[in-house]
Amino acid sequence: MAGPSVIEGYLTELRYSLANLPQADEIVDEAADHLFTSAAAAIAGGVEPTVAEAQVVARFGSASLVARVFAEEFKRGSAVSTSSTRRAGVAAMVSVVLLVVGQAGNHLTSRGLVHAAFLALVTAGFPALGVGLWGLRRRHGGLGTAGRIAFWWFVLSPVLAAPFLYAAPLVLAGEWLLIMSLLGIAMLRARVLPAPAVALFTMSPGLALVVILGMSAAHLDAGPWFLTLLAPVALGFVWLGWAMWQEPALDNIEKTANAGPLRVA
Repeated sequence: MAGPSVIEGYLTELRYSLANLPQADEIVDEAADHLFTSAAAAIAGGVEPTVAEAQVVARFGSASLVARVFAEEFKRGSAVSTSSTRRAGVAAMVSVVLLVVGQAGNHLTSRGLVHAAFLALVTAGFPALGVGLWGLRRRHGGLGTAGRIAFWWFVLSPVLAAPFLYAAPLVLAGEWLLIMSLLGIAMLRARVLPAPAVALFTMSPGLALVVILGMSAAHLDAGPWFLTLLAPVALGFVWLGWAMWQEPALDNIEKTANAGPLRVA
């Protein structure tokens, strides 16, 4: 009795490699249809059946490689650029400007309308920052449990920091740095937005937090250095916001395709 063909053996290995994916059967069925159709075309052209099957399998790629590709795509989930994520990218960039300028002005002024205006900038920066973080999570298909924890932690962070009274701003900053690190690690794994920007956004918060805690333990005032320490984090966040804003929105493709020749880009 003849053993399994080259393609059948490959499909068995592919099914085993895809065992952890819920759509494994559909992927194997599509692969089988493609491989057998390609092999049949080669055989019709005069290639020996075994050679034809070996050739199409070699062109398709090893089972382990194909499985890794599909697993990576599945992990990304609904990671697509939309009009909402593009607007969130703008919010991310604007939030950094509002927080930096507002906080700098808050330190330089002490009273009056100018001081109130700088405080208003800081206040406006908080929701903009939240929208930016929401957009990063949305752009990556949710980022699973890590994304949910990071987003809701950010929402609750002022409440959690409030009991620390005068130290609340420092505690809040520490919370945000940890949130950004958690979100960034999940983003690095997803590999959707530019890796250098994600790495800068992810690694800098931990370093800044260590420096701030070290200065506090040494009874040094970290306040004057606060913005400097957060500069790499801010740069990474702006970079990510820019990347999201520059991406084409997939939910506008249909509108663009149906637009007339007089449409202005």
